[in-house]
Amino acid sequence: MPDLETLKSDLVTAIRLLTAEGLMDFNGHMSYRLPGTDQVLINSRQASRAGLRVEDIVTIDLEARAIAGGEPPSESPIHTRVYLARPDMFSVAHLHPQYAAVFSIADKPLVPVFTAGSIFPRHGVPVYDDPDLIRMNEQGDAVAKVLGEARAVLLRGHGAVVVGEDIVTCFNTCIWLEENAKKQLWAASLGTPRVFSDDELSRLRASMWQPSVIRKTWDFYVAKGRASGAL
Repeated sequence: MPDLETLKSDLVTAIRLLTAEGLMDFNGHMSYRLPGTDQVLINSRQASRAGLRVEDIVTIDLEARAIAGGEPPSESPIHTRVYLARPDMFSVAHLHPQYAAVFSIADKPLVPVFTAGSIFPRHGVPVYDDPDLIRMNEQGDAVAKVLGEARAVLLRGHGAVVVGEDIVTCFNTCIWLEENAKKQLWAASLGTPRVFSDDELSRLRASMWQPSVIRKTWDFYVAKGRASGAL
């Protein structure tokens, strides 16, 4: 596992890039669960997502109680309860994506129609059917239940929750969720979008969900962020 400062730095980079891409705004948060502990790194509630710094990363426990740093986000139970339900995942992001959110508002399934979207279920990304803020453990448990074994869940009229095995994988999944949503929305203006078949999904997942592809995506957005001044 990378050292603590490197993990905090990667978390800051991911959040600033997600903000630059319009997936976070004045709200939104991303976290990392330290393996073998009940401790979670997450951005503080008040710090600007666009100008986030390493010192703005706080530590909470799996009851969403502050351990070190400033005040954690009010919706920290999203993260802690998903971690308790998904011990295979070590990074969680709560976003307000412009395109993916539209599907939950319109009550239309967000389905895999673009190569990067092949990591999502053929029948559609699951939807948590309550637009309220997730501030209680019971609400976080309900979100985790709808998420199930998927990599993302939409929160109706609110945003999305995305999970990953690490910070880079979680970041990729956030980007790919929104890219698939864009393509599906644009295609719908021309006709009915074609959903990938089960066979196509199997082949695409095998080719797309590779460490080299995930890292290449991350490296691209890091370079883009540096060129634009977001980092």
